[in-house]
Amino acid sequence: MTESSPMKLAIEGWRGVNHSFALVNQCQILELLRQPGLQLFHRDMPFAMAHWNAQSHDAGFAPEDCARIAALPDPQGQAVDAIYRICSPFRTGAEDAQRAATPTIHFMVTEMGLSARSFEPGAEHSDAFTRDANLIVTPTRWSRERLLEWGYAPEKVHVVSHGVNAQTFRPLLADERALNRRNLGFDDGHCVFLNLGAAMWNKGLDVLLLAYATLRQKHRHLRLVLKDQRNLYGVGMDGTIKALCQSHPQLFTAEVLGSISMVTANLSQAQLRALYAMADCYVSPYRAEGFNLPVLEAIACGTPVIVTDGGATDDFCSPAVAMRIDSTPRTLDDPAAGRLARYREPSLDATVQAMDCVAQGQGIRRGLALDAACAALVRAMGWAPPVQQLLALLQQQAGRPVPAAAPAHRPEPALAD
Repeated sequence: MTESSPMKLAIEGWRGVNHSFALVNQCQILELLRQPGLQLFHRDMPFAMAHWNAQSHDAGFAPEDCARIAALPDPQGQAVDAIYRICSPFRTGAEDAQRAATPTIHFMVTEMGLSARSFEPGAEHSDAFTRDANLIVTPTRWSRERLLEWGYAPEKVHVVSHGVNAQTFRPLLADERALNRRNLGFDDGHCVFLNLGAAMWNKGLDVLLLAYATLRQKHRHLRLVLKDQRNLYGVGMDGTIKALCQSHPQLFTAEVLGSISMVTANLSQAQLRALYAMADCYVSPYRAEGFNLPVLEAIACGTPVIVTDGGATDDFCSPAVAMRIDSTPRTLDDPAAGRLARYREPSLDATVQAMDCVAQGQGIRRGLALDAACAALVRAMGWAPPVQQLLALLQQQAGRPVPAAAPAHRPEPALAD
């Protein structure tokens, strides 16, 4: 191999479906294909759930992008310069001695902390993830703190942010937005809140629903749109709503329930953009997230957000684009997982207050100032900078020349409060 020969990179991960790991992997692939001096391979890893498939859980990319992603060949055992592994549960790949000796960067992300269930059996205490030239990358400081609590050395865990595709996720023109809202049954007088989270406890959708139902008692123009992930995880919002109806029957009246729209179908990236852009505010009172990509995508579509403070979104949510909900740090003892999970409990009162500001036309308003702030964030957090940072780490660990134009992707100083 000469110094000028292409670097051979094998990606081991998921593609073709809409799980967050697969979406990130596919966005990174599309950006890596634009990088010079790189030969890409892809080894498909087993999905975490047997029912996942590209037909029922399509990632929603444009056909030409799907073709480029699918065209990456399997390395079929040939020697490569580096491996990038992005799948779950986390695995070492130590069954293949030749590949195990190849510098490997492992993508790890966690919401509340690692546990034995985060790994393939027997891998939870392996030093292979950080041995020799191997490294771990994670998308936020919150997730990195949880990885360090598991015991990984600080110098072996690098924050490499996720990004957003500005060509896909961008604001709608005024007439397009109005048309989309009318097609969904909303007029100019409605204030529409949106959330795309799965029906998991850490997403805080119970807090969102309680806050919304409380406000709906005095603001009849409010509407709530929920896009759950039942198609992917097999768990919908029905159970959460039923439990809240039983515990708070005075809040969840027939009228309130009738003002909540549920989207259960799989959506393309273009359809997601239309959903983000038609909303007046994206609300995510989460307890724990590894990144929370929908929040960044909503901002890219020109939509202000309400998010929990102190968590993963602190890395990219400035006051210019986000209202933060006061929260309290808490722990949850999970003996079955063998861990003490960490999360932030969002204040229900603060969630109500933030949503009330939006309902009354206060807080962060649509307009030139918000458009400029959203555009600045998108420029800082496109997929190119983090992928270049990831590639620089791979080149460095593989002993390849690292281009000078591959700076660390750290947008947060420019967006500091």
